[in-house]
Amino acid sequence: MLAISPLDALGVPFQICLEFFTNVFKNIGPLNTIGAFGLAVIVTTIIIRGGLFPIFGWQLRTSRRIQSEQRLIAPQLAELRKKYKKEPQKLSEEMKKLYAEHQVSPFSSLSGCLPALVQMPVLIGLYRGISAATTNLHSGLGFLWVKNVSESGLAQCCNVAGKTDYLQLLVHPAVLILPLLAAVLTFAQSRMMMPPPRPDMTDQERTMGNVTKQMSVIFPVIILFLSLNFPQGLALYWVTGTLFMVIQQYHLVGWGSLTVPSWLPGAQRTTSLSYPKPPPAANKTASNTTPATTTTPSSRTTAAKPRLGPDGNGRKPSSNGRPTVPGEPGTARVIAGAVNVPPARPPKRRSNKRRR
Repeated sequence: MLAISPLDALGVPFQICLEFFTNVFKNIGPLNTIGAFGLAVIVTTIIIRGGLFPIFGWQLRTSRRIQSEQRLIAPQLAELRKKYKKEPQKLSEEMKKLYAEHQVSPFSSLSGCLPALVQMPVLIGLYRGISAATTNLHSGLGFLWVKNVSESGLAQCCNVAGKTDYLQLLVHPAVLILPLLAAVLTFAQSRMMMPPPRPDMTDQERTMGNVTKQMSVIFPVIILFLSLNFPQGLALYWVTGTLFMVIQQYHLVGWGSLTVPSWLPGAQRTTSLSYPKPPPAANKTASNTTPATTTTPSSRTTAAKPRLGPDGNGRKPSSNGRPTVPGEPGTARVIAGAVNVPPARPPKRRSNKRRR
């Protein structure tokens, strides 16, 4: 039994898919004219991206939730840094408590690397699968303008007398189509991952935004270089997969920070995940309303005003029309905070003397 390396074993499923779809498309005249092997790469890519669809959607939602939580705790983090400026150990402990309270990890942003980590074995397996499939397939390896997708663009046009001549790219510009498409789509997808800029961004969001902008420029250049030096089947896979991701991101988060022409249909489209949720505003109602004061019995006695009688001076007119002073017989006493009640009559005393 022949021993097989782990990398070759990783490419076996891709090899089976590529050979199967290539043989299917060869029997269909128009599709064979376009390029059976190239179409097989596209169909295999769609299957792969469909399998990664839930992971990618989860990553988008997780990144937006993390950004929302970071916006929420940003003022508290600033206060902690200011308060424990000279106590780094205490600052670290308080920050851990704050992160635990809001269920946010300082390394949560690394979840955005999950799709890239998942794609690494896919790229390696597809590279091995393309190399193995082309040894068994002797025809139908082209795709549109590409003669052989199992070869790199530089190998097809720039190898002159065993040396790489990059000037040959000017003679065969079609070789640059797939690498340039891969770079442009990578740039668009990176910008769509970023939320649109907003005036109330925190300092941490601005810093992370600047880093992401730099990476959105550097990464496409790397993809352009790799697409020129690796088999063009991988470049075709990257173009198809990135286009799939752009469509998926458009439906989940809109255009993000990517600037598109206003005449483009859906240019202003936004979703609930387009922006991180802002931190809740301060409760202005509590500051505008006067807090209720609790009155004790002692304060109630001193603060309460006596109720005035019908004449407005706390006196009640008598039956003959002359106002009487409170406290006199037949008048009502003025009690603080109580209703005017006439005084109670003293009980009659019984005489102990016997009647004669």
